[in-house]
Amino acid sequence: MSEQQDPTWNDLLNSFIEGVDKSIQHLEERDIERIPGAREALLRRLNDMKTHFPKNNGDIFKKAINDKIQDSFFPSTRDFSDAFEKILQSRTHEQDYIINELINGFVTSRAKAIASGTQVPVIDRLVEAFSTRNDFHIVDHQFYALFGDPNKPRKYVKDQLEELVNLFGLVSKELVVEKDVRKSERKVYTFYTFPDEILAILEEKYIVIDEELGYAYVSEEFDRNVFICMFLANISVNWDNLEKIGGEYTVNGICAIFALILLLSFMPKVSVSEDNPILRDPTYNEENMSVIPKSWMMKQVLDPLFEPLIKVVAYRIGGGLWLSSVIDSEVNKKIHNQIRFLIKDVNRWILGELVRVEVPIFVEISNIFQEIMVGTERE
Repeated sequence: MSEQQDPTWNDLLNSFIEGVDKSIQHLEERDIERIPGAREALLRRLNDMKTHFPKNNGDIFKKAINDKIQDSFFPSTRDFSDAFEKILQSRTHEQDYIINELINGFVTSRAKAIASGTQVPVIDRLVEAFSTRNDFHIVDHQFYALFGDPNKPRKYVKDQLEELVNLFGLVSKELVVEKDVRKSERKVYTFYTFPDEILAILEEKYIVIDEELGYAYVSEEFDRNVFICMFLANISVNWDNLEKIGGEYTVNGICAIFALILLLSFMPKVSVSEDNPILRDPTYNEENMSVIPKSWMMKQVLDPLFEPLIKVVAYRIGGGLWLSSVIDSEVNKKIHNQIRFLIKDVNRWILGELVRVEVPIFVEISNIFQEIMVGTERE
């Protein structure tokens, strides 16, 4: 069936436009802005979205999600190392700080539910643990010490930690010692590590050889970005096996993150007057920042767009399987709200207003919208 005849996709587009109508109605009924002209700018943008988003069967969504989000974060491949390497090379922590922080925040919250024995962000603990050995291995008892709960049975802890291992696409290996030195009995040691093909990439990229001292160590460039890429690569390869990627929780969290990214990318840049104190703030940079009035995010002006966008992202990335996981349940609503509020922690707040840092993904998606609008005007 072609997308032109796909009733599910058509329904999703219609739901999004209905959300746009609700936001327009809300803005027309209430003037809630402290920044002159902000309300009018958002109304113009929403009306532009209402006009242009349905065109060519949702071409803007296809280009933004398929060409920008999916290619960079969920490459179409069944080869884990290929997916990992593509994601690792496509982004850096500095380039997409906001997205990495959103994913890190989500993964940390998910991992806390699994490894409740730790108070430190799980990815940071993983980086710390794997950095101590130049073979990128962790012995099982070290893994339990990092993430286990001493108040729960070891069997329970082991099952929970296996879920954490699967979330990041890690693997376990066994070393069998036929005669242990201390007890003279057979001993099986379990190690947690990366798949062999990933180890080859890590060793080439992150192992430093100190020729003077004669040993190898893990460089400081080995950071949380590695585990975020592992997490995304695991989703890319196993997107159609929910059990391997963390179930519906992961689907809802990931779709909410990228729906929020789309939403922020589509928002217009607001002009502030020359005497606005934001411009005098030393942390504000006009070249790579723009103001998004906090009322747009805080007073539910854009809420009618968020839920439909989550479903659009789900369908574009994971088809009907992912869409069926984005149901209107209380659990999913909590996940979506959690992601929405994460933006306050990872973006800039200057003098009470939300400031969008123009990272590449925002600029790229915004440019798609602008190009389509300009192309339509020329026609």
